[in-house]
Amino acid sequence: MTTIYDIAKAAGVTATTVSNVLSGKGSVGAATKARVLKYVQELDYQPNLIARSLIKGRTGVIGLVVGDMNNPFYAETTAAVERLAYTAGLRVFTTTFSGEDQVGQKLLEDLILRQVDGILVTSGSWSEQQTIRSVSAMQLPIVYCFWEGTQPTSLLSIALDFKQGGFLAGQHLLSLGHRRVGVITCFDSEGNDAHGIRVAGLQTALSQHGLLLDSTLLLNGQSSMEGGKVAAYKLLTHPDPPTAIFATTDAMAIGAMTAAWELGLQIPRDLSVVGLDDISLAKYVVPSLTTITIDRVAVLSHAIKLLLDSIDGQQVTSPPPFSVSLVIRGSTGRCP
Repeated sequence: MTTIYDIAKAAGVTATTVSNVLSGKGSVGAATKARVLKYVQELDYQPNLIARSLIKGRTGVIGLVVGDMNNPFYAETTAAVERLAYTAGLRVFTTTFSGEDQVGQKLLEDLILRQVDGILVTSGSWSEQQTIRSVSAMQLPIVYCFWEGTQPTSLLSIALDFKQGGFLAGQHLLSLGHRRVGVITCFDSEGNDAHGIRVAGLQTALSQHGLLLDSTLLLNGQSSMEGGKVAAYKLLTHPDPPTAIFATTDAMAIGAMTAAWELGLQIPRDLSVVGLDDISLAKYVVPSLTTITIDRVAVLSHAIKLLLDSIDGQQVTSPPPFSVSLVIRGSTGRCP
């Protein structure tokens, strides 16, 4: 493996000069700098990241906590974070969170033991106060991304206007003449609607038309394709079934479309479906899925910057919620 001493010997300079060129410190003449960089490239020099981290007192690694990887949203989020972090000179340790306090605590402790510089949390279920307090007690910078609901002033968070997302979905379906809308959402382990703010947005749209959401048409889809499919079966075999379904994630929406197909319904002729996330698969299912889209790269880029600034000891605050938008595709049409 090439060392800075090999570079120094080839360039005819001292190892200190090579170190200054690589770190951008000290005063090195342009010609000397160019010569050093020439041999850095020719000799394929790779910096010793472990030694560099010891000097800086950091590992150059951040922790990433995501939800169930079976949900394509989290798989795509993980890939995006890894690439954005790499561009920022960071590596990522990733772990999933099951939603159980004890498991979550162990995963958190494991990340801390690996001496990560900070943690980025993208799992909406990972908001239990006990876990948050344990992170704070370690004085470890943490940023919550895709925060749902009111942003806490005591935590750094990147929120999305999920209520706007539900409202846009409802507004779109109402514009197509739908008045009976079924909802597939996600309940947590305590029976609370984890996506309640998305549903509230839909309810706001309905109320502006003098309509109420039928509570018998609000079902748990467990934030998975299979869960969405099971819930949709119940909705579509209801004595008075909905003409449209809003699923609070794309995974559940795609499961609902599968259920409709198995029941002999055609989308959007017999049923309209709207999701939320705009995962890659949404474009390729047949028909393609109408959904609420999130600028994931912009959100995650801001989250990583916020985390890095916090790691550097800067005074940082949470930004206003990011807006979302509606993407109309083939899964929605006029009410039959």
